[in-house]
Amino acid sequence: MDKVHSGREGQGGDSGASGGRARQAGASDRDQNHQPSAGPVAPAEAATAANTQEPRAKPSRRGKKSQNGQRKPAPKQTGEPQQPQPQPQKNRYRRKTQAIDGIDGDQPAAKPGLRARKNMAETATNWRARPAKDPLQAQDSNQGPEPAADAPQPKPPRRAFADHYAPKKVDAWLAAGRLVRGVLRINPRNTADAYVSLDQTPSAQAQRNYPELSNYVIGSSDDIYLGGSECRNRAISGDIVAVKILTAKAAQRVYARHRRGGDRRMDKMAADRRARMDRMADSVRAVSANMAPDDVTPCEASSEDSLESAENGRTGARVPALFGTVMAIITPNSDRTFVGTLSNRPPVAKGPSERDSQLANALWFRPLDKALPIMFVPKASVAKQPRTNEICAVHMGAWDAASLYPSAKYLRSLGERGSLEIETELILEENSVSTEAFAPGVLRCLPKTPWRIPSTELKCRTDLRQECVFSIDPPTARDLDDAVSCRELPNGNVLIGVHIADVSYFVRPRTALDRMAQQRATTTYMVQRAYPMLPSVLCEDLCSLNAGVDRLAFSVMWEIEPATATVCSTWFGRTVISSACKLSYDDAQHVIDGGHLSKSIACFEHNGARTRPASAQRRDEIEASIGWFYRLSLIMRKRRFDTGALSLHSVRLSFELDDAGQPVACQPYAIKDSNRLIEEFMLLANMSVAARIEASFPDSALLRRHAPPLERRLEDVCRQLAHTGIVIDTQSAGTISDSIRRISDADTRYTVEEMLTQPMQRAAYFSTHAIEDRAEYRHYALNAPLYTHFTSPIRRYADVIVHRLLEASLAVHGNHVTAEHALLPPYYSPFFPRTNATGSLTTAIHDSQSILVPAPELLAIMAHQCNLRKDAAKKAQDASSKLFLVNYLAATALRTGAPGVITQAIVTKVGENGISFVTPMFGVDGIIYMDRIADRKNQVVSADGREWKLHLWSVKQASVTLVWTATPDPKDQLASKLSALVIDDTRHAVVGFQHNGAVETVTQTYRIFNKISVCIIPETNPPDLTVKLVMPGV
Repeated sequence: MDKVHSGREGQGGDSGASGGRARQAGASDRDQNHQPSAGPVAPAEAATAANTQEPRAKPSRRGKKSQNGQRKPAPKQTGEPQQPQPQPQKNRYRRKTQAIDGIDGDQPAAKPGLRARKNMAETATNWRARPAKDPLQAQDSNQGPEPAADAPQPKPPRRAFADHYAPKKVDAWLAAGRLVRGVLRINPRNTADAYVSLDQTPSAQAQRNYPELSNYVIGSSDDIYLGGSECRNRAISGDIVAVKILTAKAAQRVYARHRRGGDRRMDKMAADRRARMDRMADSVRAVSANMAPDDVTPCEASSEDSLESAENGRTGARVPALFGTVMAIITPNSDRTFVGTLSNRPPVAKGPSERDSQLANALWFRPLDKALPIMFVPKASVAKQPRTNEICAVHMGAWDAASLYPSAKYLRSLGERGSLEIETELILEENSVSTEAFAPGVLRCLPKTPWRIPSTELKCRTDLRQECVFSIDPPTARDLDDAVSCRELPNGNVLIGVHIADVSYFVRPRTALDRMAQQRATTTYMVQRAYPMLPSVLCEDLCSLNAGVDRLAFSVMWEIEPATATVCSTWFGRTVISSACKLSYDDAQHVIDGGHLSKSIACFEHNGARTRPASAQRRDEIEASIGWFYRLSLIMRKRRFDTGALSLHSVRLSFELDDAGQPVACQPYAIKDSNRLIEEFMLLANMSVAARIEASFPDSALLRRHAPPLERRLEDVCRQLAHTGIVIDTQSAGTISDSIRRISDADTRYTVEEMLTQPMQRAAYFSTHAIEDRAEYRHYALNAPLYTHFTSPIRRYADVIVHRLLEASLAVHGNHVTAEHALLPPYYSPFFPRTNATGSLTTAIHDSQSILVPAPELLAIMAHQCNLRKDAAKKAQDASSKLFLVNYLAATALRTGAPGVITQAIVTKVGENGISFVTPMFGVDGIIYMDRIADRKNQVVSADGREWKLHLWSVKQASVTLVWTATPDPKDQLASKLSALVIDDTRHAVVGFQHNGAVETVTQTYRIFNKISVCIIPETNPPDLTVKLVMPGV
């Protein structure tokens, strides 16, 4: 369900809402004595200042004055070293003490000891710097003898970045609240900006040290801004980092360095655009002056015609509320395989290591992802250097503090871009999707085949093989991890069951198979095939709930009152089931529509001793069960949305491939009632299991939360919609849903949903120990207080963890929780299975919790890995869909002889320099930039063969007015043939005028929800889509 809330790339809060001055009021006492230097200090200088002594004064060659004022001659310079004269201990040079993190320092550096001086002397002879010790070591412990007066003072080594803190220091400072931890992400649109989202509630100590964190809400508050690569300190997106929050003065310096320049550039671009529009308007007035006054009303283009900066997406003027700098990388992003180009061309900027002769012959890797740094690859490690236009894969290695760039290990060349196979391989490598065969050590963890359920398992599980259980899945699905059952009860209620494959029985904790599953974390579904998390013998055979075979399962059962679909009681247990049949969504929909099961569908039943073909009575039970599921799902879905749930649907494409794997058909994926039928009961199972494991292990449960939308972006969308008369109530997910349901026009409602997906955040897994306030566990879109993933363990490692937690809970509390719990009814139904199966599958009862329940800190790492891999799999899936769409449109254009495919688009936003759109047919969205149309040729597609030139555009009140000139003779000068412009103030009607019989001037106005014609032009190398506006014949 929550996959529809994944949103667009880069939807995190990119800046705060308040200025840097907010830090001054809450500065702690240790920051009051800090006097920052007048300008920014490089991290290399900062690290040196924290580890070295102040430079001594050089002896004067002019001698010294005696007491009577006469100057004594300076000692002669001979080969023998001069005996140093005793000097008073005083600072003759003011040192830059900008301290430990390269930005702000709060303690003076101590003098180095004997070992430190020796290390510096050795380093001075070889100026390629070695990794330094902890930069605070000299400050925290004054160990070592004081330096002698005649000690040499070598030039300290240069550093490109500050050294990372040692792990013990990170742990101590996190506990003391001097550092906070979170997940780093780099803004893909401006790689100089990075942000850290805290992944756990700030401790009381951290809130005392940094009062700005006292009201921090995970996922909703402003993220910590990192300005430039210095503050990022060698971390990349996805790293869990330890961050120090900067003082107000240090934050101002960072902002001055890394944000004001961008603001000035944006201001200059806006001023240039306004000046250009004024010149265009002057040109219109000049031509209009030669015509009769009654024939023309020239268009005035001024700064008032543009949208407010908040509406056109400008964020440069917003100052982040929190600034920070990375002090250590706690858990690196495990996905460190990247794709790009390799060449001999070195980067322009060079650090100390880049000037070293050892790197003179290195190859330089430039990733396709611009948020990643340039990397150097030793030339000796590349047997055959790829050509310039070839794409290769590397694995990112160590990143020394003395280097501006990390090292990388060359893996292989993928070849030249363009073909479907190479582009697919590129997507897989770029998103670190594992395609290798499973290692022998992993395969040794699998049971030998043919495999049958051991008799010991049959004795300790609840036998549900005689229940009417069946699955409903897509027709091509082979990893069937969920099935359902329904039975009418004598009291008029129904017994509903959701049965999930027991993957955790085969994937035991602390095994090679478990480690591999955790590393992959999810199955990645591309258009042409799936790349599984588990070996196929588990995915498609031993775990898959195939029809007619006995399978191990985890089951959740409810007694439900049918009139209101109210849950009366809940049961959890480990079971054995035998699925009666595998139905597709179309099969179930046929029954919902009043039909019967096709005789071609194989059905089975278990008579207590063996499985046999199903009788007519069993087929009737299956059809009756589908009817029950459908009627109950309608009631449950209505109640869910009436009580505040929100669902935003985006276009999902479905492709038909030929035998060669090429796309031959493409259409939006249709959602049917049968899809929603299964969805409602999977959601109910996930919510029920979430309540069960949270009740059993309140500090060690793996849940899934969905934070509220980004407030600033949501306000931007609502402001745009308000210009069209549509008001969105943003108080809650339910009020947003109610506002959408009030829209009667289907196209308008679809467009509003597309617009509202932009400010939505992605749902994420978390460990309950990391968030103190249980109110923050809530899933915003589902309006559920507790939610997790339980129903897809074959393809999600998070579900495997949840299964283990549920198993441990069963071992401790049994099949039913009788204690008071708001989400678990205390009533125990007498119709539930009678069983004594309360032990542990994989270990003894007394060991079940210690083995099956991860430590809170380990669970947080697992949750982070699941989040990273789920996002990467979603990114790969979207890229695969776009790749096949490009190839399908290219083949279509080739067959028709047209440059592209013309389709209908809907305007979703009007900005100062362009209009945003979405195409319902293909789900393609983008921006048509007005200045590009005006500056370049061939930026529009003409429906009547004329050449169109955009001469003027004006933006006002969420609408854009375009002034076009059309001429059949491209050689004619537009300025001399421009005709008059007349605009009807009521609807900006299109009016055309002839001038000299050659040029025609036309005006058009576009608003949100207007339908426009666009031409989608595919580019296969690299795969991309160019969208041009189609100009109709006038």
